[in-house]
Amino acid sequence: MKITDIRVRGGRHSSLTFVEVESDAGLTGIGVTGSPSWIIGPIVLDRQGGLSRLLRGRDPLEPGRLWVRMFQDWQALRGRGGEGGMAVNAMGAIDMALWDLAGKALKQPLYKLLGGAVQSRVMAYASGTAFDPESLDGKALPRLKTPERLAAESRTMVGQGFRAIKFGWGNHFRSEDEERLAAIRQAIGPETRLMLDFGCPAYWTPGWNLKEAIRATRLLEPFDLYFLEEPMPPFDVDGYAALSQAAEVKIASGESLGTIHEFQHFIDRRALDVVQPDAAQMGVTQCHYVARRAEEAGLLCIPHSPWSATVVAAHLHVLSTVSNGAMVEYPGWEALHEESTSALRISRMAHEEIIERPLKLSDGYLRLPDSPGLGLGNYVPEALSKFEDLAAKGD
Repeated sequence: MKITDIRVRGGRHSSLTFVEVESDAGLTGIGVTGSPSWIIGPIVLDRQGGLSRLLRGRDPLEPGRLWVRMFQDWQALRGRGGEGGMAVNAMGAIDMALWDLAGKALKQPLYKLLGGAVQSRVMAYASGTAFDPESLDGKALPRLKTPERLAAESRTMVGQGFRAIKFGWGNHFRSEDEERLAAIRQAIGPETRLMLDFGCPAYWTPGWNLKEAIRATRLLEPFDLYFLEEPMPPFDVDGYAALSQAAEVKIASGESLGTIHEFQHFIDRRALDVVQPDAAQMGVTQCHYVARRAEEAGLLCIPHSPWSATVVAAHLHVLSTVSNGAMVEYPGWEALHEESTSALRISRMAHEEIIERPLKLSDGYLRLPDSPGLGLGNYVPEALSKFEDLAAKGD
């Protein structure tokens, strides 16, 4: 079997780019990256030196070997492009599609190709935002939602079966913000896991440093957080190591890292309690390496990215093969934008319409699919075209 074509689909106003790898056996593998198509497209499709030119005619049943070929040959061709960035995002999307294609060709679900499952289902946590998009005036970041609204959204998500929820939070640790946290914790009760995402751009706040991060984690102790996500710049190994040592709450990061080599610095130093690889950044091959290395080091692996069924399925398969795969990120629809916005519509399409066999939540868990590859079938052409039209308008 040989690779005959690679296609790239997406829209300018969406960060999701979908990739299809086609074979001469009539089978197609699907993948996705969280980088925009107007950048990923040329990296993959350029006639003179794009990744598709490097891969056509190759055996798609060797995704690990093809990852090495892409990373070494293409990056070197581009002048040592670095370990991360958009090039690795493009490679990751192709790598995901290659694994899906290999599973379809061998009539095996992805988790079996990765060595077999040690758990048949993984808890999904609802990922949302505490920011109120209605307050955005184009000049400043939106305000946080009221305690009442946050409590109501939290109760709804728990009522939908979620046993864990996360809010994008930013640098908000004043007394009124503690009232918001208290409202959330009271609404969900002591048994539901609660996480906060500090994240970008909050870690670039002037004056934010290790001492401020330690102070923030101490303020959070009464609210029994399961983890605090990305409270320091993403490549600050020393900062994360010191913070993880000082903080009671578990510290999580990794969404901006692109290879196992970048993660290894954090794993060797025990600089994190929770590693967060993102298959939409790095593909299945590298994501699986990270999960395995974290398992060996006794660290939790909870991948980043809930924004399409394709990447969630990839994470589900990877996590099923390791004992440290604690949770998979999933959209908390109630905590996102209003139903009428294109952002939410695009996100729902990526989960419910673009693929043939959408994932199904049951009692807060995602169960492993037994269908070949990722278990999602193929991309639905009509739905993908509608996605591109909506993403092109961006209204």
